[in-house]
Amino acid sequence: MNRNNENYTFLFVTLGLLTAFGPFVTDFYLPALPALADYFRSSASMAQMSLTTGMFGLAVGQVFIGPISDRYGRRMPLLVSMAAFIVATALCIVAPNIYLFNLLRLFQGFTAAGGIVLARSIATDMYTGNELTLFIAMISAVNGVAPVVAPVVGGMLLDFTSWKGTFVQLLLVGAALLVLCSQVRESLPVARRSARGVLSAFAAYGKVFRNPKYVAFLAAYASSMLVLFAYISASPFILQQGYGLSPLAFGLCFAANAVGIGVGCAVAGRFADSYRGLRIGGGASVFMAIVTAAALWMKAPIAVVEPAFFLLMFAFGMIQPAGTSIVLDCERDNAGAASAALGASGFLMGGIVSPLVGIGDVFVACGAAVLLGAVSTAGFIRYACRRWPAA
Repeated sequence: MNRNNENYTFLFVTLGLLTAFGPFVTDFYLPALPALADYFRSSASMAQMSLTTGMFGLAVGQVFIGPISDRYGRRMPLLVSMAAFIVATALCIVAPNIYLFNLLRLFQGFTAAGGIVLARSIATDMYTGNELTLFIAMISAVNGVAPVVAPVVGGMLLDFTSWKGTFVQLLLVGAALLVLCSQVRESLPVARRSARGVLSAFAAYGKVFRNPKYVAFLAAYASSMLVLFAYISASPFILQQGYGLSPLAFGLCFAANAVGIGVGCAVAGRFADSYRGLRIGGGASVFMAIVTAAALWMKAPIAVVEPAFFLLMFAFGMIQPAGTSIVLDCERDNAGAASAALGASGFLMGGIVSPLVGIGDVFVACGAAVLLGAVSTAGFIRYACRRWPAA
């Protein structure tokens, strides 16, 4: 696709919003977690479990939807996913108890996954190499808008409505995206689609995971998501309960840190060599993880912890565009499965780390998790880049 095409801007905005959909579904109601626990008269851990089930839904949904899109194209699965998301969100609003709510969050995450995996697949269908890295960097920057807007708006809404109001807003966002997606053209011609049946289409996962280069760079990407989700799941309790911030103030801090991700993505897009940008991002992530962990373990003032979080998210943002494009470039013939495994790995990491950072002292657990994630990320990046240097 030529960048001068009149549909370029529309495609860029639409795909950017779709990739932001997962973070938006996750982040929008973060300030409402305490209110959610009060409404259902449940423990904080049960309310936090809705975050975990949503992430698992986002992971599993991508695993299923990616190969289906390789067989039937991108457009129809995208429209079905968005329509189903609207239904799932409506059901969350009327859930009678926390147990059914958490189950419905799994369904909501599953349906939202379509937008995430298919946005990356559409981009991979249309771009290659550094052009793909640049496009992904651009939509990743748009992706940074969702975490900026979501918790701030969510926190503001809590002054006027209950947690249900935030889910009504999610439903409206889903409806708007469905309208936009109806205008997206099919990016995978029939001639390039998998000739296998639906069930056999899942055999594509065997192919992508037999590619050692794909697996190595995927491991680096997945490890980086440990850092992100440790921060996401722990920050409401660190900033609201630990430092006494209001939901709105927490949302503003969360938004500022999300800006760090967007700026990091934008900076990464300026590197002509994706591999070099990835290595620099990995090193920066380790350095900031050490600083952040030390600040948390010492329970430093918020004036120290908040800038540390910001710079940690900046380093995370530097890793994402290059890491994503290199992984997807490894398996262009199975872009749907490759994109699905990429997305699923991240949200699986989130589902695993979210409850763990709630064990014991959240300051200690969060610091340990971000440090483990950053060191693992840098180690995998170093190994993969040395074995498969840029051509």
